[in-house]
Amino acid sequence: MSETSLAVAVKKHKAEEVRRRLLSLGILRTSMKVFSDDEYVYFPVNRSPNPDELPELIMGNAIIQEANFNKLTTKPKTLKEAMMGVLDEKLIDLLPRSFDIIGNVAIIELDERLRPFAKDIASALKLVHKHVDTVLLKAGPSTGEYRIRQYDVIAGSGKTLTEHREHGCRYRLDVREVFFTPRLSGERLRVASQVRPNEYVADMFAGVGPFSITIAKMQPSCKVYAFEINPAAYKFLEENIRLNKVEDRVTAIFGDVRHNYGILEGKADRLIMNLPFSAEKYLDVATKIAKPSGAVIHFYGATEDDDAVEAVKVNVSSIIRSLGFDAKFFWAKELKEVAPRKVVVALDIAISVR
Repeated sequence: MSETSLAVAVKKHKAEEVRRRLLSLGILRTSMKVFSDDEYVYFPVNRSPNPDELPELIMGNAIIQEANFNKLTTKPKTLKEAMMGVLDEKLIDLLPRSFDIIGNVAIIELDERLRPFAKDIASALKLVHKHVDTVLLKAGPSTGEYRIRQYDVIAGSGKTLTEHREHGCRYRLDVREVFFTPRLSGERLRVASQVRPNEYVADMFAGVGPFSITIAKMQPSCKVYAFEINPAAYKFLEENIRLNKVEDRVTAIFGDVRHNYGILEGKADRLIMNLPFSAEKYLDVATKIAKPSGAVIHFYGATEDDDAVEAVKVNVSSIIRSLGFDAKFFWAKELKEVAPRKVVVALDIAISVR
């Protein structure tokens, strides 16, 4: 099926340069298929660019005319598919195989060799994921007590306040102000499915509440105490508790759990310690919160050791035993690589006073 459209016909040696400019101007019609003849490449546009926007019109390397274009029948299903014909084969292989989509915000990390094509890649990502508004490029690692990361806006409005949906729950958050990863979605469901009726649960580093709220939704008779030190994350935590109508099951507590654990001292049946780079420093607090007769800790740690699981188990076991508790590991898994050679490990640990 073809359609007549206004077109920019560009001499072949200038085609890629002009394509990128038309894309950045927002006037390239991406629903139509670009074609070429012996001399020109024809780009469909929704308006005529002026000579200031496209100097090739003055230099004789481009002309404006009408042309018949074939419509693209289906949108690309993957980022790689969307970038075919834009990047050469070597660069195509460098495209990220995964990226985070949080609500209508997409976050990507690019090899340095792809940085010159960042805006093209962002436009392609939006083509694949129509609901995405803002595309952010990671501009550094997560840093500081609140695990906040710097980003560059490479497409869209730049708005980073969004609403993310997961397992029937809704989470309002701003990705510039809080730490949140959709990559733990399956882990949150796994942990929540283990919670038994009437349990007391301590979410020691709750963030905007994804563990706490998922648990409260799946096990309405439980009581969850969600501790959070980041003021911005705490604000969203309170909002998300109301948004998901779990006020009767989740209590938000502002501040460092080390100074606020008294409300739950010796009562917790289950503890969640999702702070991979520092959680072991809070195992002493965990043992004060846990029921002396027995509790389960869902622990997340990070290491650079080759045998990541064993290294974290040895370290955690040593600390727990030094605190007068026995530790039995009944589940362990490497979850993800968060930096070169640095891996996050998840452990399920049954502890009790010796």
